[in-house]
Amino acid sequence: MSALKSVCLTLCFTCVAVGIVSVLIPQKRTRRIMSFVTGLFFISTLVTSVAAQVQAPDIQFPDTSNIQLPAYREEAYQHTVAQMTADHLTEALDELLKNEGISVQDIRLALKISDEGRISVVRAVIYISEESRHQTAQIESIIYRNIAKEPEIYVTGKESDEMAE
Repeated sequence: MSALKSVCLTLCFTCVAVGIVSVLIPQKRTRRIMSFVTGLFFISTLVTSVAAQVQAPDIQFPDTSNIQLPAYREEAYQHTVAQMTADHLTEALDELLKNEGISVQDIRLALKISDEGRISVVRAVIYISEESRHQTAQIESIIYRNIAKEPEIYVTGKESDEMAE
């Protein structure tokens, strides 16, 4: 209650001071400037007195030293990214070969992750059927153009269902 009384008392004294200053200003041009200044004085006094009476809330923050953060394992993420890259690259190469009318039984890629995090193709192995043997040069050309790696091409007599072990 004393806080409200203090704010009201400050407000009353400010009003009296602003009123006295306003009465003493004689000219019209000066009156506009002084009205602005006294308005600012009135607002700043009001805000200051209210702010002085308001107490800062006592906020308690929890102790965060006991919270366990999950460990970041870069190797696991790199392996996952490499596997996803190999899968998508395999699908893309298969699609490229199919667009050229070439059917392969299986495409297997071996990837390497450098210390800087770059992924590169280390080995590309293509399994084709006996009927596609005559397209070996074309397959090598397509694969080399897209991954800059000479593929190893193996001719098998097995069906593609047997290759997916």
